[in-house]
Amino acid sequence: MVELLAPARDLTCLKTAINYGADAVYCGLKELNMRFTVKNFNRDELKEGIKFAHENNKKVYLCTNTVVYENDLKKLNDIFDFANSSEVDAVIVSDLGAMELAKEYGLRIHASVQTNITNSLTAKFYSKFAKRIILSRELTLNQIKDIRNNLKNNNENDNGKYNNNYYNLELEGFIHGALCVALSGRCFLSSYLFNRNANCGDCLQPCRRKWKLINEHNDGTHELICEGKYLLSPKDICTIEHVPELMEALDSFKIEGRAKNADYVMRTTKTYRDAINSVIDGTYDEKIPYFKRELQKIYNREYDTGFYFRDLTTNHDFQHEKEGNLSPYTKIEIGTVVNFYKKPMVAEIKLIGDLKIGDNVLIIGNKTGCVEETISSIQINSNPKDIGQKGQNIGVKLNNIVREHDKVFILKEKEIVNKEN
Repeated sequence: MVELLAPARDLTCLKTAINYGADAVYCGLKELNMRFTVKNFNRDELKEGIKFAHENNKKVYLCTNTVVYENDLKKLNDIFDFANSSEVDAVIVSDLGAMELAKEYGLRIHASVQTNITNSLTAKFYSKFAKRIILSRELTLNQIKDIRNNLKNNNENDNGKYNNNYYNLELEGFIHGALCVALSGRCFLSSYLFNRNANCGDCLQPCRRKWKLINEHNDGTHELICEGKYLLSPKDICTIEHVPELMEALDSFKIEGRAKNADYVMRTTKTYRDAINSVIDGTYDEKIPYFKRELQKIYNREYDTGFYFRDLTTNHDFQHEKEGNLSPYTKIEIGTVVNFYKKPMVAEIKLIGDLKIGDNVLIIGNKTGCVEETISSIQINSNPKDIGQKGQNIGVKLNNIVREHDKVFILKEKEIVNKEN
């Protein structure tokens, strides 16, 4: 069974991922991780998250995968000491010295995608430190299969120098989410333009902006090739139509998105969990249209399969003409939970927008995480209603426990929203 690994920018996302089927979650403290600009965890929150995960027989991996400078070494020691005492299941590391240090602390090591592992020889080298390697995103599926086969086959020329560690080396790969234009995420554009170091998690993503392309000639003239195009902005990777093939090659499916919110985590985790399970029970092919519709409900820059099935003559995996989110759905806040009655499983919601029977809602809160519900009944003052209107307090029956102050959102197709406005 392949592991499903989900992102978590905070405790809400961590609990959401586990509640919707993740086998493991990866996250970061506020230092030395590649998503420095997002909320991240403080140490007490991470301890709570690890406790929650372990109580549910799930795992937590801690990102310590930035470039490490000399003045970071004390901080790195402190983080590894904490990781050891808090029973983190693995640390994700890119720096070789940091790997050596993590090994001294007795920590399980996963070699970060920033190590840019593209062949079995490099994989064998990292097996001296790591139990798992996160493969370069620039690899095709066939290249990954070759790496796996070469790791499994006994190489008589090794002479014991790798201690055969690589035979059981786990392979992890990204199967959904944003892609970076740079090689395995190692980019200097943000540093060069804004003095914000992407390799320390502080990227301003200038690649997502519009650019001009100008051809300058030797005679001093120039030619404007194009203006206002998203030349450096790749489409998001989505492999939902290739889950069986990837299950044969990878030990862990990684969903990108530590900067994303809880409903993104919920939708991606739930969909890929369902897909993996459906491969096993034989219903996968018939469910693919449903899986694709579900993944259109979250932020995306249009989807592509990245490098897995890349053909340079036919692939067009950059947006060029289109900006930002191309999901046909939008999330609208329509209320707040003011009470929840556990025995009848009824929430009282204060509405700031209309809600009717049959609507799909997302309910999001720090302890609740993100849950999805279809409204099957509405009551106002104990009277059944088909619709609740802005300003009213309504009672709705739910399948999940929610909490006071949780926010309630409705998911609508953008075309419908535009007609209403």
